[in-house]
Amino acid sequence: MPPSALLPAGPPPGFPKCARCPYYRTGPARICVVCARRTFERIAPDACPTCSQQLEDDGSCRNWLCQDPRRRISRIHAIAYQSGALQQVINSYKYGDARSWSVIFGRLVLGWLELNALRDPPGLIVVNPTYTGPGGRAFAHAEIVLQRAEKEDVSRRWPFDLRNPRAIVKTRATAQSANATAKAKRAAADELRSALAIPDPARTAGRRVLVYDDVCTTASQLNAVADCLLAEGGAARVEALVLARAPWRRRT
Repeated sequence: MPPSALLPAGPPPGFPKCARCPYYRTGPARICVVCARRTFERIAPDACPTCSQQLEDDGSCRNWLCQDPRRRISRIHAIAYQSGALQQVINSYKYGDARSWSVIFGRLVLGWLELNALRDPPGLIVVNPTYTGPGGRAFAHAEIVLQRAEKEDVSRRWPFDLRNPRAIVKTRATAQSANATAKAKRAAADELRSALAIPDPARTAGRRVLVYDDVCTTASQLNAVADCLLAEGGAARVEALVLARAPWRRRT
């Protein structure tokens, strides 16, 4: 945690007790990241450098995408593994009524950027786009998190994509991949790719783009988003940042 001199109201209570935290609205966003590390399942230091997955004992990654020569996403950064309270809160935000968590998620994104991306900042920060039309999501959950992050960014340092239309959009509803098999996830990613569009390639051309999403399991969808940004948007490089990386436990 930061030195006590920087925490005049005392140490934060810890995730997920964020609503009782004296720094919920006023403290710098990096406090949320440092505090959350006390309860989050942290990404292993020797995790896969491509997808942040836990490696096997022989140092290999089981994620097929990391070995695919056609892979389009360069790297997936993760704040934590998808487990415990973080997993429960993400589910309550996406599928329940707990939309106030967008504030904390936005602060986690901003805090991660401030702690990890100052030396090599992205040229544009977008989301894996949400479709809220017929058959789509109830609300634009990922976009709202980015809006919250931008609101907390008082220095206006980070290039969040908040213009309408967005730099990358989803034009129709597609199959959901949550809790699906690996084969089904790849099929859903192919369907997603066909539904993505770049309204104005000038906004992404030549840029290093960072894609935000809440959860990554196989990264098939993030790879589809990266392919669109590279092929149709002319992006120079695409990486991703997720709140939670679904852990594949080592084989025993």
